[in-house]
Amino acid sequence: MASKKSPTLQPTVALCYVRQSYTRDADDRNSPERQRNNIQVLCERNGWQTEWYEDAQGHKSGRHENNRPGWLALKNRLDDPDVVAVVANDLSRLHRKGWRVGDLVEHLDRKNISLVLAAPGREIDTKSPTGRLFIMFAAIIDEYYAEDISQRAKDSILYRKRQGKVVGLPPFGTTRNEAGYLIPSTEGAWWLHGGQFIAGEPYQRPSEGAIWRSYYDCALYMLTLFAQGDIGLEKISYRLNIEGWPFRDRNGQPRPVTREDIRRVVSNWPEYGGVVIGTRGKDRPAYENNDVNEIHFNIERAVFPVDLLRDVASVRQERSVRPVDQSLKREAVDYPLSVITYCAHCEARALAQNNPKLRTVLSGKTDDQRLRRYVHKPGVKCGCSNRSVRCDLLEEDFGRLIKLLDIDPNSRDLLLELAIQTNDIGDTNDIDVEEQKQEAIALCQRRIDATVTLYSEGRIDYSEYRRRIDQNEREMAHWQSRTTETEKAALELALCIEAVKQLAMLWDISSDTDRKGMARNLFEYLIYDLDTRRIVAFRLKAWAERFLVVRAALYEADFEAENKTSPVVQGEGNDMPPRGFEPLFWP
Repeated sequence: MASKKSPTLQPTVALCYVRQSYTRDADDRNSPERQRNNIQVLCERNGWQTEWYEDAQGHKSGRHENNRPGWLALKNRLDDPDVVAVVANDLSRLHRKGWRVGDLVEHLDRKNISLVLAAPGREIDTKSPTGRLFIMFAAIIDEYYAEDISQRAKDSILYRKRQGKVVGLPPFGTTRNEAGYLIPSTEGAWWLHGGQFIAGEPYQRPSEGAIWRSYYDCALYMLTLFAQGDIGLEKISYRLNIEGWPFRDRNGQPRPVTREDIRRVVSNWPEYGGVVIGTRGKDRPAYENNDVNEIHFNIERAVFPVDLLRDVASVRQERSVRPVDQSLKREAVDYPLSVITYCAHCEARALAQNNPKLRTVLSGKTDDQRLRRYVHKPGVKCGCSNRSVRCDLLEEDFGRLIKLLDIDPNSRDLLLELAIQTNDIGDTNDIDVEEQKQEAIALCQRRIDATVTLYSEGRIDYSEYRRRIDQNEREMAHWQSRTTETEKAALELALCIEAVKQLAMLWDISSDTDRKGMARNLFEYLIYDLDTRRIVAFRLKAWAERFLVVRAALYEADFEAENKTSPVVQGEGNDMPPRGFEPLFWP
């Protein structure tokens, strides 16, 4: 009777990478689609399972790595034993630096992973000297091509600037004519009574009572208010939001005005006057212009009245302060909840309009009295009366939340049981997986022993000996790291329970730096109501979501045991979780 054998683990996953240097709009995606098609055909021909990684949104240069999250995620998978190949359409999709390509080839060779190109006529063998020579030669050509394109682009930019043409995205409220010069924009948006903006044409009213707002008129209004010199950027943004003026984002969609939008428009006063300066508006200090009257505007190319722009430059210069080096370094202050805390009123608007971009983060700020506060994003009018909260109040509320999430050590077994019931895990399949795991490990060990015997008898050489040993050791490591669903649930819950316990125990006594690390490690975000001064919703990290579900089930079990039918009100010293215990989920 033949003995039962466990199947040998064979790597079958192909890491497929797609990159496009720059995507200008939604229609400029032919190249990524062509890459995916070529890669898919090759993987199907080899019987590989595809795992996709893509960098095709915005500017994704092959000369660098930090701006390519898809590629960085792919690199993290190269050490896994199930990876058989890295597939790209051509070599330039991976890198446009020769030394990076060489480093990648060496790393893949050590891991016994193939590098495969899917474009027709680009097939290579990285194991042979000829294939390596071709790769390095192609990498040099790709690097030269990138450098040549960069020099050509810089020369083109300088040439256009010498002609008085603005390079890049046109300033707000303007567009380009056929010759490439700025002209007033005819675009705009409809302002609805609910405070929502809808892009459209002025002759197509979306609903009764909607008001048309032109982007050009909005920019003119911003410059006019600023030139008066009696109100600042933040108050101007509040006024425009109340009156329903829209701002156009980089994707062409309307949204409410913020303080930074006013700053952008004001900083572009030279371009509005037909003057093209070599630096960007945000990099030009206002105190550089000593005499505003000596500025020579191009009246024929000016988009707004020259006198208005001169007044804007004068007011901007009067408000500027030249920095003075006093040899004093301001002490950096950590705000533990600044990055993960969002305004509840902005969150409600974002959910109502299905637009996550309307969410705003509460940032940390220290005022003149050295009072630390979490403040709302300036210039955004969302309906909240209070614009800030003291740090100690918000952090104290957060401390109560984590203490409510913490559980008694005696309830850990019950929590695991609830996890098994909630997720329907821990069935008989776990027993089969454990038996398969032990059989596979034993088989690998027997193979290693047999390989040692063959090598000692001289039946195989050293290279074959090392290949067999490495293959079986990788397979053993794979099976040893494989756990059942019950073990996974227990491990995840144990980690989360310990994290919550440590956070609850150390929150009141830790430094702000330690608080920041602990809070951001466990929480995805918090939703805070500045008017009612309380946390109204939150969401844990993905690895801790199971804990949140079973923690709620544990509360229900406690209520049933105590014959309670409904929870008491939040925040009055009771043992109930705060309102918002069931977190908000964005798609």
